[in-house]
Amino acid sequence: MEWCERFKEFRERQRCVVYFPNVHEGEATEAYAIFLSLIRVRMGIMVLAPDREERYEPVYRDAQKYHLQTIRHSRLFTSHVPIKTRVYFVETAAARDAFYGCADLCVPGGTLVGGAVDLAQPIADGCPLILGPKMPDNAARRGLLAAGGAVWAQSTAEIVDLAKVWLDDPVAAKASARQARMWWAQHGGD
Repeated sequence: MEWCERFKEFRERQRCVVYFPNVHEGEATEAYAIFLSLIRVRMGIMVLAPDREERYEPVYRDAQKYHLQTIRHSRLFTSHVPIKTRVYFVETAAARDAFYGCADLCVPGGTLVGGAVDLAQPIADGCPLILGPKMPDNAARRGLLAAGGAVWAQSTAEIVDLAKVWLDDPVAAKASARQARMWWAQHGGD
């Protein structure tokens, strides 16, 4: 079964899938704040994947304070995520990498509070990128922005605004993802 089929009912009901992959220490709180703001205007699901295996359980336990219907990837026993689910919690690197192509947009870990940022996998899988305020000012950020392959938010509030634009215009979001892939192929991410 295709990984993205898990969100079939969300797609049928025009609900968004927002992905926060590789979240570092302190970024899950930011991800929840962004998602809670987004679902006030557009219902959907957040896919959340911590950056390291030793953080899976602590991040999951901490997430319970938000009282959002959460399903752990490792414990989903059906082929589809139930529509009432608000958070899909990913607990393996293989699953984390499988969901990039399923999302309406990605906010990569490391761009919210700082740390290592993996852009190669989301770009390869065509996930539209919103780079958070802590995305380093490096050649990748400058090149992607110049090529129209990503957008950069200078604050958490701006991430919400940029996400709303792309959720309202998924064609533009996918066009940006294509631009990112072309730029990345030409520049090798340097």
